[in-house]
Amino acid sequence: MEYNNISTNILRDESKDLNYVVTPNAIQIYERIVNSATKSNKSFTLIGNYGTGKSTFLWALEKNLLKEKIYFSNTLDAKNGSFDFIKLVGDNTPLSDTLLRTLKLKEGSSTEIIEELEKRRIASSKKNKGLVLIIDEFGKFLEYIGKNKQSNDLYLLQLISEWANDDSKNVFFIISLHQSFISYSTSLDVSEKLEWEKIKGRFIELLFNEPVEQLLFFASKKLEHFELPKKLEDSFHLLNKAIKNSNLINFNELNTPDLAKSLYPLDWLSANILVNSLQRYGQNERSLFTFLNDNSKYSINQFDGKFYSAPNIFDYLVNTLGSEIYSFNNPHRAQWQTCFRALERSELIEEIDYELVAEIIKTICLVTVFTKAGGLFDKKFISKYIRHTSDHKDDSVDKTIEKLDKSGIIRFYKHSNKINFLEGTDLDIEQELADVSKEINPDFSVTDAISDLVDFPVILVKKNSFEKGTPRFFEFKILTDLNNINNAEGALDGYINLIFDTTIKEKDVKKYSQNTGSNLFVIYKNSKDIHNEIFTINKLQFLIRKHQEDKNAIVLLKKEEEFHKQQLEKFVLDNLFISNDQNIWFYNGREENIKSKKALNETLSKICDIEFRNAPHFKNELVNKEFLSPQISTARKSFLRCLLNNESIENLGFPNDKYPPEKSIYITLAKDTGIHTQNNILKHFSFSAPADETFKPLWNECDAFIKSANSSKRNLAELYEILSISPFKLKKGFVEFWVPMFLIINKEDFALFHDTNGFIPYLTEDVLDLIHKSPANYSIKSYDVSGLKINLLESYKELVQVGDYELGTKSTFLSIFGNFLRFIRALNEYTVNTKRLSPKAISLREAIKNARDPEDALFNQFPNALGFHSISINDDEEILKSYTYHIQESIREIRSAFDALLDRIEDKIIHSFYCESNDFEDYKSEIQSRLKSVNLSLLGAEQSIFYKRLVSPLDDRASWLKSVADAALGKSIDKMIDEEEVLLVTNLESYLLGLIKASELHEFKSSENRRMISIQLSGTKGTMINDKIIISDENNIEFESIRMQLREKLVTLDVHRRKQLLMELLSKELNEDLVL
Repeated sequence: MEYNNISTNILRDESKDLNYVVTPNAIQIYERIVNSATKSNKSFTLIGNYGTGKSTFLWALEKNLLKEKIYFSNTLDAKNGSFDFIKLVGDNTPLSDTLLRTLKLKEGSSTEIIEELEKRRIASSKKNKGLVLIIDEFGKFLEYIGKNKQSNDLYLLQLISEWANDDSKNVFFIISLHQSFISYSTSLDVSEKLEWEKIKGRFIELLFNEPVEQLLFFASKKLEHFELPKKLEDSFHLLNKAIKNSNLINFNELNTPDLAKSLYPLDWLSANILVNSLQRYGQNERSLFTFLNDNSKYSINQFDGKFYSAPNIFDYLVNTLGSEIYSFNNPHRAQWQTCFRALERSELIEEIDYELVAEIIKTICLVTVFTKAGGLFDKKFISKYIRHTSDHKDDSVDKTIEKLDKSGIIRFYKHSNKINFLEGTDLDIEQELADVSKEINPDFSVTDAISDLVDFPVILVKKNSFEKGTPRFFEFKILTDLNNINNAEGALDGYINLIFDTTIKEKDVKKYSQNTGSNLFVIYKNSKDIHNEIFTINKLQFLIRKHQEDKNAIVLLKKEEEFHKQQLEKFVLDNLFISNDQNIWFYNGREENIKSKKALNETLSKICDIEFRNAPHFKNELVNKEFLSPQISTARKSFLRCLLNNESIENLGFPNDKYPPEKSIYITLAKDTGIHTQNNILKHFSFSAPADETFKPLWNECDAFIKSANSSKRNLAELYEILSISPFKLKKGFVEFWVPMFLIINKEDFALFHDTNGFIPYLTEDVLDLIHKSPANYSIKSYDVSGLKINLLESYKELVQVGDYELGTKSTFLSIFGNFLRFIRALNEYTVNTKRLSPKAISLREAIKNARDPEDALFNQFPNALGFHSISINDDEEILKSYTYHIQESIREIRSAFDALLDRIEDKIIHSFYCESNDFEDYKSEIQSRLKSVNLSLLGAEQSIFYKRLVSPLDDRASWLKSVADAALGKSIDKMIDEEEVLLVTNLESYLLGLIKASELHEFKSSENRRMISIQLSGTKGTMINDKIIISDENNIEFESIRMQLREKLVTLDVHRRKQLLMELLSKELNEDLVL
């Protein structure tokens, strides 16, 4: 059973038998798709308004390719067997999520989705089948991408398109949209829109909007049962002649008299209005089909009159599509509302046929909304149209039109060349414009006005961009001063300089245009027309401000203003390509013949060929653009990592069965160019100069930059600048890949310096990332190694254990210097700053610390530090041996400075505990034995920490000594200064002695009421007294009485006397004369 669906869903209706009407446009689109089977572009965008039948076409396409029902042809099927289909319908969710569900993947990245599609393609191919991926209503996915700018779906769409655009694969990728791809990017900035533009370029656009002629043809087939009466044939021919002469609708070879006749009872104007209105408010042939099969009161099937004319269309639309007409989203709502009010106002006109008035007003409404701009729709035409399509008398029609005009309901407007409604204002625009001319200054700046009134497009230079791979963009620019000609920067590659100033002469433009790079100049000869249009716009803007209270006048004035703005844009942009008698073009001092947009683009391509002649041919849109996407920025890091680590591996180690973006970049940038190839002799892969001829100028320029840094350093930002201007003008994204790759390949030919930190011995991933962020912070210097002292270099090589390998002398001496820097940077802070070294060791250490240039350091600064001032020009081997010996001794002394400190700390600990052994494990056991009686809970906080460090289970001597010393000093000893060593020793003695005493005291079995303390006293004779006292807290009445009496007496003395008295008593008690 065949269905007449109002709408089609490719998933829901795949098993239904729909009533599909094949149109020539659908056949043409089908053939364009299937004829691309062996070509390299098989991604298609099906673009058409709502209801044009895109989904039904996709349904029919599937049926045709599956041979279930032949709607178009089966030539492709006979050659390639059948097809498998993967179908999706758009939703306001991520494209990746929907694809994962459709492909039955739980989760996965963009790469994994492509891998699954490829698996399915291979599976279909084994069954002699092709694969078709269809995504209907794709605009919903694009809307989501536009709102969520961090989404990876745009990149996924690019990958799918690239996967499908392979002439070796039997694959079609088709998406459907209601509007152009770029129309969904309105909320994005310029760079993002350019990204969308490039994605769009991967698809072939197929316009599915059935042309008006096709819809009329479709309607004529459905109206075959109507026949034009012979009595109306004269009116029919006169009517069609008037319609054709009015230029209100398009006429071409398809608009034959037979077609017009077969549309009866529709006339030629009403038929065009019908299909255009259904395209606007309905859904094209879906609504046309409904109209032709409608039997309601206002339908064509219930019509009984001369012609089903514009007023009848008006009634049908209002009664069937009223919700769309009255909707606030209707762009013509204001015109319809004005029409309805005009109908109401006309009821107040006396002695008038309201039915005739209504027909006139309804006709005016539809003609102003749905016919061509610029077509003639005046009183004469209305009169002819109403007379031929109705039974009204000639004189009554003319009189009614005049009454509507005099009543202020309608008026003819010159700007639109049409009669339209005049609502609620008596403003005479023409007279107002004439009157206000005296109040507006005619001497204004045309260039400033154009900048404000005209939006200039950015032009993609198609031929050059396609052939060389680098997208080139030119921008229009208004030039007012020939001394202010600038070169394009950033994403722009050139300017089209528009000259409106009549004071600038042709000979001056010809002269100044010489050697101005990618600048094209055009002198406008229609400046007077442009001036007049701007003057009119200024007058209209003045009137708009003047009549702000008159809302209806404002509406009319703004329409006039918009019309003249369009005229201005036409004069400025569309009239660019008038013959050279009007506009004159110059490039580099020569006149150019440009008479069309195509000729302009070809000239821009020629300019790019000349100005950017050294730019390589590189076709990879992932990289060759101004701004890299987040995904490609991540791929860039992975690509550079592989360059650093996998030079000798085929394909840099990328797996053969996977295609991440970094692999695609490697293939196009390093492999296909011959930069990474296999050495035929050694049979391993290595880097070399490119074999691709188009890359050689770029390689040579970068190589020359390195060589030019021989006499003095050159900032890397200079290289970036060189590549960003003519004759290269490379895109920033490409440069961000090329420069680090070139530096990696040639890392042995230069020394890298940071402006603050000096020489950088190794080019690592982190260093490259920092260069990428701030190239101006880094400089390079190359060296002429031919004059270096080979004997001295050999001594250094022996010293730091560096071999030549395959690197050569230049790389070797940079590596030697790098080893010295790594040595000094590996030292701790104490060793870097201590003065407890010999003078020569200190001098060498400071020379290494302050070294900035490898050549100067190795051959001048280091020898000078050790007193060998002329060694770089001395051939005496004995002197070289002596120098080598002294530098070895100095390095050994520097390296062992911290170990010497640990040795001194160790000696202090061993002697404090009177250890019998100097062996680490033995004396540590002795210390633990000596301190076994220590009760940790009785120690103070600092002594507790120090004790824990002493008895810790650390079995590494250096670590144990450092931990003990850190506790004694209160900070890490590797950051200690020389002056703090005395404090360290003092603290060690104090802590160690305290613990020894505490251990002795803790041997006494203390209780809650009894404890032992130790005292040590020293007299003036040098006598030391050590004693232990047991303190008891038991109650003793006699003891307490004496203590109270003593305290009462002592408080009468000052503090010094009290201490003196107590010491004398204690001295006598101990039988020692401590106080003389």
